[in-house]
Amino acid sequence: MKDCATLLQQHMEQLCEKIGPRPTGSPKNKEAIDYVFEVLQKCGFQVYKQEFDCIDWINSGALLLVDDQVVPVEPAEYSLPCDVKADFVCIDTLAGLQKAELTGKIALIYGELCKEPLMPKNFEFYNPEEHKQIIALLEEKHPQAIILVSPNKEHIIQDGDFNIPCAVVCADMLDTFLQSTHRKTKLTLNTERIPVKAHNVIATYGSSRDTICFSAHIDTQPTTPGALDNASGVSTLLVLAETLTHKDYQFQIEIAILNGEDYYSTPGEITYMAKLSSAYLLAVNIDGIGLRGSDTSISFYACPKKLENQLMEYVKRTPGFERIEPWPMGDHMIFATAEIPTIALTACNIFSLIDTLIHTSKDNIKNIDLDILVNVVDFLVHLPACIHSS
Repeated sequence: MKDCATLLQQHMEQLCEKIGPRPTGSPKNKEAIDYVFEVLQKCGFQVYKQEFDCIDWINSGALLLVDDQVVPVEPAEYSLPCDVKADFVCIDTLAGLQKAELTGKIALIYGELCKEPLMPKNFEFYNPEEHKQIIALLEEKHPQAIILVSPNKEHIIQDGDFNIPCAVVCADMLDTFLQSTHRKTKLTLNTERIPVKAHNVIATYGSSRDTICFSAHIDTQPTTPGALDNASGVSTLLVLAETLTHKDYQFQIEIAILNGEDYYSTPGEITYMAKLSSAYLLAVNIDGIGLRGSDTSISFYACPKKLENQLMEYVKRTPGFERIEPWPMGDHMIFATAEIPTIALTACNIFSLIDTLIHTSKDNIKNIDLDILVNVVDFLVHLPACIHSS
């Protein structure tokens, strides 16, 4: 068999460069799913696909005119199309939104209403009351479209279940609206929602009821090759599978390649949750590992103290690993909310890169240190023996 670093390099190149961005439900996403299915099958695992419904979102650009002046604009991800011309109303507070008359108009939303991305309507794992209130008010007031002023280029609304067309402009365009004489705008969004089927890939090795699950999500945002988020995690699990072939364990190994962590309603994760059971001894979720110059972090969720202590003894014997406090966003929460003992692996320094690297075109293979991934593979190979001895 090829050495570990060579295999990792091949998988990373396939996912990030040959396939590239792979948003859930897209043709490139299907290509990535077919690739990992074939690799896992060749390793001798029993492999199947879990099907779920989603949408493939097509973005063919946008046009925005304010008083006949062209303003740079993007469709909000998963937005409906539109071609509307109307007066616009500027709103920057929740109180202002509550009072606003928006029927037949275009709502320009900025300030405290755009301080952070709003959780999608049907996102089950985390949805603050303030977010739900803003979304409900916007739906109740029936604007023809919404323009969101993003302070850091994030898409404030990314929701295929939200049926008001939405566009995004940068914060430096705000004065164009505030200083407008006529308060009239024309917005065209050339987008399309296409209902499709997509899949998780679930691979098992061994026949015991007791199971250790290793998981990583394969999908990306629409414009990123997703090296850290999360080709490095998927590639690590593929090499783990190639390494485990012909080894004998007294419990089942499951590798779950999940599809939807970067999609607005996590449909693959919800589909996968339906099969969870008490047979899981431990879940290990991998997302965002391999960042150059960064150790690999480990955090614990729903772990009995005895198991946690034993895992930490193993961590202390492993160079390049560091324990961090639990963080609530990610596929590890699938298992933690089901009270399955769970650990999450990511790069220690990744949280400082959320706004500058993750979900952007800069998240490419150049940021990945293969030696770190080799170290994680070795850590995972020997992890089952540690759990078995407990």
